[in-house]
Amino acid sequence: MKWTRLLALFGVITLGVGACSDDDPVDVDVPPTQVTGVAIAANGQTLTVTWSAVSNADSYNVTLTTAGEADRTQNGVSGTETTFTGLTPATTYFASVVGVNSDGTGPAGTGAGATEAEPETFVDVTGDVLSNTTWTNDKVWVLTQPIFVGVDCGTDGNKAGCVQATLTIEPGTTIVGKVDVPQGVRGAYLVVSRGSQLIADATSGEDRAPTADEVIVFTSSNPMGQRAAEDWGGMIINGMAPTNAGDEATGEGDSGLYGGTDPMDSSGILRGVRIEYAGDDVTPADQLNGLALQGVGAGTTISYVQIHYNKDDGIEPFGGTVSVDHLVVSGIGDDSVDGTDGYRGFMQFIIGQQRGADADQGMELSNNGDTGNASPMSTAVVANATMIGASSDRVTGDIGGAESDDAVQLREGSNYRVYNSIFTGFGNTGLCIRDAQTIVNANNRLAGQTTPTTTVSFENNIMWNNGGPGNDPLNFNACGGGSTQALNTQFFNAFNNMLADPGMDASAFDAGSASSPPDFGVAAMPTGYAAFDLTSITFDAATLFAPTDGRTLVDTDYAGAIEPGQAGWHEGWTIWSTDGSDSRPNQDGN
Repeated sequence: MKWTRLLALFGVITLGVGACSDDDPVDVDVPPTQVTGVAIAANGQTLTVTWSAVSNADSYNVTLTTAGEADRTQNGVSGTETTFTGLTPATTYFASVVGVNSDGTGPAGTGAGATEAEPETFVDVTGDVLSNTTWTNDKVWVLTQPIFVGVDCGTDGNKAGCVQATLTIEPGTTIVGKVDVPQGVRGAYLVVSRGSQLIADATSGEDRAPTADEVIVFTSSNPMGQRAAEDWGGMIINGMAPTNAGDEATGEGDSGLYGGTDPMDSSGILRGVRIEYAGDDVTPADQLNGLALQGVGAGTTISYVQIHYNKDDGIEPFGGTVSVDHLVVSGIGDDSVDGTDGYRGFMQFIIGQQRGADADQGMELSNNGDTGNASPMSTAVVANATMIGASSDRVTGDIGGAESDDAVQLREGSNYRVYNSIFTGFGNTGLCIRDAQTIVNANNRLAGQTTPTTTVSFENNIMWNNGGPGNDPLNFNACGGGSTQALNTQFFNAFNNMLADPGMDASAFDAGSASSPPDFGVAAMPTGYAAFDLTSITFDAATLFAPTDGRTLVDTDYAGAIEPGQAGWHEGWTIWSTDGSDSRPNQDGN
């Protein structure tokens, strides 16, 4: 038995040895070699980890670590890069990468990289803009004090110390004026100095209304629903175009010097812009308009602008030659549209809606308050306005109140020319021609004169329900300054004007909201209405300057700002609430 077992064991051993050959490979475990070239690239709060390929690795395991956070691991990565998202801003992370195959895991390669800091969501503007600068729409820009773009370049651009700068504001940007500025003298506002430019172009060169997302908004730093007129200062543009207030003049509210020798001067582009809840009121005689155009030239583009709830006037050109189209002025605390000091541009397509708690004239159109015949004359053209007064005696909507004076005052030597417009709902009177030189200009026109520098014009307009009900003679009531009801009536009747109901929608006398704005259109013109031929107006180098951007007066066959039966161009980008509840959030997101 013993020998039998030994022989059997010897046979097994011999058989096993005979099965092996010198040509057969030996199965040895070989895991991947060490990973090299580990790098980390940041894009915001995302990190991309890359590495060099390992020849005997089937896949890779990647682990991302940092102090105080759980490890993040991605196993079985087939390529040589992978991405980790949602990481902590401004934090350094460490990556460990190992190759993997069926025989195991190789040594780790390591690398480090940091995520980027979160971008600022708001920026306090604490100093003047003295070089070319862009305010981007990914931030809210906070005016903490009066901010000037550039340093005044004088009447001809050659003043010592002049600094020319261009401030560009991207479509969709929000700028807020800080309330309760501590210096106690002036609130926050924006001034474009002579020789500098503001490029605030919401539609990037397209001649159209902006969308709600595109519109550039200047508003109060108070939260939505808590905003009010006079929260902040407003906007002032100073240009080098001539005025009749002297070679140069000092702007209201410490806003600098304006005026000069270049009627074609360009202060930039203001297109698709909303200015809300402004109008700093330091003293009764020293107030800021929503948009003050001080000696601004015909090289400047101003189009599709809303000025909402300003304490003082909505818009006022002080001389200059700039033209404005598609303008909305709503809830203004003084005159909706003002103009003086030799203004020689045009304004066409204007919607004005007063709020009766605090409002004066719909339009106050002057030449010069000190010298009525000062030159150059205010020979500006106003066309296709729809002006809604808010006298509670005249309107039944929720805009009604104790204030709301004259629809149109032609005053202080005015040579303005007003055509194809609608005026309704004002408390004192419709048409008012007042002050000695303006009365002379009106009588010259009645006598047959047509020269713009010696006359004033008011033609092919519609009035209704001003001063008295419907077509009451109080539509032409006297308004002081030598005005008489007889002259106002005679002048109105002499030049194809109509005392007729324009058929305004009831919502034109309500506040509305951004999602449901007032309807300022009409179904049709009153029977017998004929429009003034705006193509008959001459652009020249003395009385009316053509914009250099190609805009011109648009001939219409209707009165008012909106073509009958058509949707309003003001819809979709304007706001109408009294408190800003339908506006943009402030810098705190409120």
